[in-house]
Amino acid sequence: MARILAIANCRVSSDEQLQSNSLARQEKSVYDAAAHLHAEIIHVWSGSVSSKAGTNVNRKDLMEMLAMCNKNKLIKYAIFDEYDRFMRSVNEGPYFEVLFQQAGAKVWYASESDAFNGDDAMAKFMRTMSAYKAEGSNEERQHKSISGQTAALKDGRYTFHPKPGYMKGTLAGVHVLQPERGPALVEVLKRLAAGLVSPTNALIELNNSPFTKNNALYKMDKFRKIVTDPYYAGVVVINKQVKVYNPNGVHIPLITIKEHYRLVEIMENKPKYQTGPKRKGNPDFPLSNFIEDDACLTLKDKGRLVGLGLTNGKSGKIYKKYRCRSCKYSWNMDDMHNMVTDFFERYEMPEDTQEKILEALDIVWQKDSEKKIQNIAATRRSIIELRGIIKEQVESAADPTNSEIKDDIIAIIGEKRVRATQLEAELDRLTNEDEDDKKEFMKFALSFIQNTGQHFLEPYVSRDNRLRCKQMLFPDGIMLRDKEKVYTPKVSVFYRGELTKKDAEASDSSRLVRVQGL
Repeated sequence: MARILAIANCRVSSDEQLQSNSLARQEKSVYDAAAHLHAEIIHVWSGSVSSKAGTNVNRKDLMEMLAMCNKNKLIKYAIFDEYDRFMRSVNEGPYFEVLFQQAGAKVWYASESDAFNGDDAMAKFMRTMSAYKAEGSNEERQHKSISGQTAALKDGRYTFHPKPGYMKGTLAGVHVLQPERGPALVEVLKRLAAGLVSPTNALIELNNSPFTKNNALYKMDKFRKIVTDPYYAGVVVINKQVKVYNPNGVHIPLITIKEHYRLVEIMENKPKYQTGPKRKGNPDFPLSNFIEDDACLTLKDKGRLVGLGLTNGKSGKIYKKYRCRSCKYSWNMDDMHNMVTDFFERYEMPEDTQEKILEALDIVWQKDSEKKIQNIAATRRSIIELRGIIKEQVESAADPTNSEIKDDIIAIIGEKRVRATQLEAELDRLTNEDEDDKKEFMKFALSFIQNTGQHFLEPYVSRDNRLRCKQMLFPDGIMLRDKEKVYTPKVSVFYRGELTKKDAEASDSSRLVRVQGL
């Protein structure tokens, strides 16, 4: 008799259910079913896996089960305890049954009868009804959970994990001050709100306090979230699946609402610094992401060159290099800069084209600033809308019929005013920044025309300006051939068609350049 194999899945919906005896009961059930089918279970998937409707298409355990069935054609059954352990979706259940069938295995429900597991119309109807019941139960549980959370939040209780500085108390959702971390955080927040320390020094003080004892040190991005969180001023805010704003949280606040507004203002005025690639480019490596290695254009990262400091592994000396992100080949930084400077000097720009270039650069600038103009317009609209809302809420606060919620309205007005002030400051910044950037760009453009190669590599040149000029003069980019020669597939019409006399390899390199419009 041929050997019959089976696989099984025992699933609970949450980690809390792991504490019950559900998995052990399911395992006994699937093994009993395997014995009934005269099959040998060779693998069991077991653990906490969510099975909400719409989330099962890429469910890891099901994907692994299907892959095993496709690989081992002796597997004839995929056994689950009950239908809701398999799926909680009317549509996805039959879909996965077909997938297992195509892989050569039948889905079998251990706690159900042979009639339920059959292939006739009645069996399919019973499974459909089980799927409908499972999905309805899932929706009901979600609805109850959302309703319960909403009610708790409206009561001022925070039903989620305690915020840093707090811990769970005796009442559900009413968190209390953590003995060591709480007081340390209070002191730092109040000192920062009073202007006694800067945000940077406040972070240093927090990291040197008991707040970080047995915990990782905080960085500014994470610290910023705590400082601006209204929860510490007694406000409970959730804006996810559950949406509630309650200024009357029942937990003990660490700071006043006025201190919270002050902290928000302080952090809004502090620039955000983040690690990783520099948005304005790395002045130490002006050619990062500007040149491609043509031998790697079809590979991942398309042969882009990036600058980095490397060591020889024997000493601490740093060697500045450009390295291809695809093949990892490296070039000395000075050698690369010399090759690019020579590349620019191969071409001569006629004097009568300078005026045309400035006109074209202005067009390039206008296109690049369209997004900034849109941001300015959007910010102005937001300010107008906020002023209208504030006016309406001031009138509501003055209405005697709203006396019971007057304090809440006043608190919201204060918050809106802070936001309006922030937007006005942002509008000033955007407006002034746009004009200053244009002046800097046009000043750069004039000097760029006179000595293109030299200025292209200067560290004071912004990445945006370097990119704009590269796009205009070499629209198809700057590339490396055979790891040692810099060239471009296309030169802009702003350059002469012929190479300058300085290029000793004109006959060899000229075929690498295609000049349009000449």
